[in-house]
Amino acid sequence: MKNILLVLLTLFSTQSYASDWPEIEFPETAKVEVVADDMRYQGYPMKTWVVTDKQSQMMMANFFKQQWQEKSERFDARMFDGDYVINSMQRPYLLTARISQTYDGVVTYVGITKDISETELARVNQQKFPKPHGATVISDIQSQDLFKQGRTLVLSSPQSLSASYHYYRRHFQQRGWIENSAILDTNAGKAVLQMSQGTNLIDISFNIKKSKVYIVANQVTEGL
Repeated sequence: MKNILLVLLTLFSTQSYASDWPEIEFPETAKVEVVADDMRYQGYPMKTWVVTDKQSQMMMANFFKQQWQEKSERFDARMFDGDYVINSMQRPYLLTARISQTYDGVVTYVGITKDISETELARVNQQKFPKPHGATVISDIQSQDLFKQGRTLVLSSPQSLSASYHYYRRHFQQRGWIENSAILDTNAGKAVLQMSQGTNLIDISFNIKKSKVYIVANQVTEGL
């Protein structure tokens, strides 16, 4: 997942995965795992896959280049940190593939992100996640399946570890959430907090790195 997000920031027969979105084809020899079929990254709809295969990095790169390049309004393919990265703009979609060479083949992270209007983006993002004063949201990923909704956020906070921890503890307690577990270890520079309310569950971890507190929050809501 981390590699897919980095690709977004940097702008033979086949198996097919199709919907209203662009059709994605994968090599028949590949093992394809759906990471997320209905998710949002920073409010934008996104689908992601992990693909493993025995073929070489360049063979896999050529497979996607042949599939995407002629359909692209904008196209880019290059090496980046040892991986081969492909970006294909097929409005309103951005298709990406990051191909990593392994000792016995390749692992490819494939993603499609859909551009949406500012109005729709504002509507999606209106459900703001609480954050300490001065904190910055680094990433916000939302996913949904038949039985639950999930949301994972990464934030950085200029507040102290203790202040950040107690901010979330108070915030959820004041709204009727039950504390399942809570650990604050200022000596180790770490803290964890788990709280629930009915079928809602949230896990929050805190770590100090380079004088900043990094917060990872995972929220799951059972049932739709």
